[in-house]
Amino acid sequence: MAEFLQVLFTGLSQGGIYALIGIGFSLVNMSTRVLNLAQGSYALLGGFVFLTLATRYGLPLWAALALVLVFVAMLGVVTERIVSLRVRPWRPISHDMAILTTLALVVVAEGAAFLIWGPDPQRGPALQRGVVNVLGAILIWQSVWMLVITLVIAAGLQWLLIRTWLGRSMRACAQNPLTAALLGIDVRRVGMAAFTLSAVIGALAGMLVSPITWLDYQIGGEFMLKGVLAYLLGGELAIAGPLVGGLVLGLVENLFLLFPGATGGLLKQVVPMALLIVMLVWRPQGLLGGPRAR
Repeated sequence: MAEFLQVLFTGLSQGGIYALIGIGFSLVNMSTRVLNLAQGSYALLGGFVFLTLATRYGLPLWAALALVLVFVAMLGVVTERIVSLRVRPWRPISHDMAILTTLALVVVAEGAAFLIWGPDPQRGPALQRGVVNVLGAILIWQSVWMLVITLVIAAGLQWLLIRTWLGRSMRACAQNPLTAALLGIDVRRVGMAAFTLSAVIGALAGMLVSPITWLDYQIGGEFMLKGVLAYLLGGELAIAGPLVGGLVLGLVENLFLLFPGATGGLLKQVVPMALLIVMLVWRPQGLLGGPRAR
């Protein structure tokens, strides 16, 4: 029983990271209809810069966190400017070009990480060291904080989308950018806000997971893949969809670790992709998607 609870809690905390990256995909997609594949690079660079500021330069964790969020927010603005350089409300963005551009940004980020931090994996500082015993399962405090922060961010973003002018504007731009512009909404500013928020969320994911999953220059692509999986599994709901999708993905990956030997590790990599194929064939709108998503 204790082993099962251990895997369960680990899966939920790891799934929280996938959910954060998936929520970043959802925010940009619902505002601009762009699948921002550079989401993984925000987690990569956020984790590495946080590690450097906190360990090499000895900054307090809160100061390093604040500087990283400002830096990555600027990267989000730059990404939006590059992707939407020639976009106008009456001339929508080319989705193929946007996807290829953001994919190229991932490659650039990974190359920069290789040149700056080298090929060796590195581990970031934890928010809180030590472990806690929950019903016989030994949990790392960092894993607990990963899940808690994910739920808090998801709740805050849900409030933002429902209760604020910015959230309603993001949904309006997703429905019809030309009509939104005619109603006085600055479509470019709304898109920039979505890219900035997604970049900050991605950086938080990278910083939270860096003490547990060692960072290396290639991990941006893995973050990107797991975030897309969480986004597609969850469905069209902006926050709840990726949140549920990420938690399910984390659980599925870790439950197969109960299998002994190398088989469990292999299943951990293969089964999520098989699950995605099943979802795309039998329920393409995702777990929480409605009939409109078809």
